[in-house]
Amino acid sequence: MQTYILVCFLFAESLLWAQDVPFPAENKTFVNYNENKIYFPGDSLAFRGFHKKIDSLLIYGKGKINIVHIGGSHVQADIWSDRIRTNFYNYFPGSNGGRGFIFPFRVAKTNNPYYFYPEYTGNWESCRNVETKKNCLLGLSGISITTADTLSTVKIKFRGVSTPLYEFDRVKVFHAFDSTRLDLCLQLPDSLFTFEQFPDLGYSEFIIFKRLDSLQLKFEKTDTSQKSFTLFGITLENNDSGISLHAIGVNGASVPSYLRCELFTPHLSVLKPDLVILSIGINDAYEPGFDPAVYEKNYDSLVANIKLASPNTAILFTTNNDSYYKKRYPNRNAELVRQTMFLLAKKYNAGVWDMFSLMGGLGSVKIWQKLGLAKIDKVHFTKEGYELMGDLLFNALIKSYDAHLGNFNTVE
Repeated sequence: MQTYILVCFLFAESLLWAQDVPFPAENKTFVNYNENKIYFPGDSLAFRGFHKKIDSLLIYGKGKINIVHIGGSHVQADIWSDRIRTNFYNYFPGSNGGRGFIFPFRVAKTNNPYYFYPEYTGNWESCRNVETKKNCLLGLSGISITTADTLSTVKIKFRGVSTPLYEFDRVKVFHAFDSTRLDLCLQLPDSLFTFEQFPDLGYSEFIIFKRLDSLQLKFEKTDTSQKSFTLFGITLENNDSGISLHAIGVNGASVPSYLRCELFTPHLSVLKPDLVILSIGINDAYEPGFDPAVYEKNYDSLVANIKLASPNTAILFTTNNDSYYKKRYPNRNAELVRQTMFLLAKKYNAGVWDMFSLMGGLGSVKIWQKLGLAKIDKVHFTKEGYELMGDLLFNALIKSYDAHLGNFNTVE
């Protein structure tokens, strides 16, 4: 088991209730820090369950906390999400609970998060949930890769001097269970692992008898009836108590994009999310004909899928960042998205993190661009901008947790 969580100072009640948020600093004059908090237009009871999981982890050193962050290009690159993930590990030392869900985007010939590097052999074809003219089976990741080559391989290794140590001894491979699929193999001696399939949930699992820090899968044809293999994603897990933040993002994705993913719900149920962060909206609201009623209805369907997968999970909506349409016109739909998310949060007893307002509201992205935090398209952020957003959202989550500590004097 991982080293016992090092924040035993939480046993000291005076520190427990009076603790400030020392990390990261809130010292940017252009940020509206008064808005950097989690709003609860309805009931916050679902978040109490999430907060109590943190209590158990910090005080007793027990439990797995799973956070799932879903979005578009803001999330695919995993700079924003990874900053939140890293902040949790720094703020709560010893809380690295394993890397969790990943997708080898490089194999699909699209941008991959920096800190893990996929290598592959064989020819692979991709399908994404934004490609409406394609008819393909998709899961939680919103993207798939398919190979018909025998002896194709996919290898995952971590890189970067600041990347945490992500050791694992349990691998779940999410894939299509058609009768003509290639054999899925782990490049280790058979004596070092067990293998089991869970077709109803859409994954196969390797339990490995030693810790690994890299993964190599191969896909073999052993029968003439076998045709191809379709991969939806991989989880790298261990039995350590701690926090895992799973980033799910596809460039250009909107809410309907994820509604096209037939295996979204069973795959999400496998992750057992305690908190789902929904950052989908920048692509829905990009066009001038944006209809808030349709947007709300689409989110109703997505939330229903999430609740089917995990009925008690906490949900956090993040409003759109301020942006421009075609680099020239302020996108006033951001305010409509904001209003709709507050309505949704009230309806589903969810939280809202108001990115639009804390940025400074309509037109504020121009300031962020001038400071090197937003790109010239006035839609996306630079690496530094996404890292700042990660700091801000992390602080808002910690402030919400601190409020929980102030309201509940015991861990039930």
